Amino acid sequence: MSPKLAPFLVLILCALLLGAGCAAPTGSGGGTQGGTQASQGTAGGVAVTIPSGPVVTPPESFSVIVQESRNHNPVHPDITVAFRGGQGQYLLKKLVITMVPSTGTPVQKEIDPPESGQIPVGASVTFTTATTGVDRVIVVATLVSKGDFKILDMQDDYNSHP
Repeated sequence: MSPKLAPFLVLILCALLLGAGCAAPTGSGGGTQGGTQASQGTAGGVAVTIPSGPVVTPPESFSVIVQESRNHNPVHPDITVAFRGGQGQYLLKKLVITMVPSTGTPVQKEIDPPESGQIPVGASVTFTTATTGVDRVIVVATLVSKGDFKILDMQDDYNSHP
């Protein structure tokens, strides 16, 4: 190989590697309309589907913000998820929140807009079946004409709270 050709090949190889890392995944998953669904469970006889795929951040102009908080009382270690607004709040069709307690029986709740139009900032759901262990909270936002975005998927360890 010519010594003059080696730096050129290295530069092309680096460009290809950087381009591969920046490409968005194709196929179904978080962030695509009708994303894939993973494991299922039942809660009170109702099937609950736990969304799979990565957390996807919508473009800034479509972003919505949710806040997860936990009650620190061991008798009632409730988890609350509240809608906090965002630039995409006018496009928000619904929020689907799934809580998987350490006991393993998932519970799913939705925040839908009232008939008047949009979901109000501060709208929330509370899960009273949370435990004093490690519970998982997943939030999927459905935006009008943009599809579903898994915007939160976190493990909430009761013992890590002050």
